[in-house]
Amino acid sequence: MGLALAGCPPTPGGDESTLISSEPCDACSGACVIENLATDAPTHHSQPLDYEDVPPVGGPHNQCWADWAVYDTELEDDHWVHNLEHGGIVYLYDCPGGCEAEETQLREMFDSRPAGTVIVTPYAGLEGGFAAVAWGWRLVSDCFDRATFDAFYDAHVDQAPESVTSGPPASCEEALSD
Repeated sequence: MGLALAGCPPTPGGDESTLISSEPCDACSGACVIENLATDAPTHHSQPLDYEDVPPVGGPHNQCWADWAVYDTELEDDHWVHNLEHGGIVYLYDCPGGCEAEETQLREMFDSRPAGTVIVTPYAGLEGGFAAVAWGWRLVSDCFDRATFDAFYDAHVDQAPESVTSGPPASCEEALSD
């Protein structure tokens, strides 16, 4: 699986990140990249957003953030981008052929981290198969390498405009369950 990070055509209201730097990771025989991106302002919206550059690393997002959890079905990115604004890390995966071992490792990573800092969710169409995102940062990889993903967490957790590890307010939990 090749590594390509081309975004979709621009959509009004979506994040238009600008690449600051990009460097290869040591994992996956070089099929891994870590990018630092400048983002648009972290404005809150009540309508769904489509992001130009995926997976997004910041910018406008839904006013309701998601519960810090492991999701079995894809969580909409405009919600978890709000979690990034709060200093969290989101682990994404897309394994159409299945990847039970990697999913188990992602759940173990979630369990090993402080509450209110991590989300794990499937992400359809993810180039590379695995990603970790933080405010302004993105790691995309053709394989899951626990050490690389742990290092990304250590370097980028709680490095965002806000530092909030609480769950979303009740009004957001109701909105997310609709």
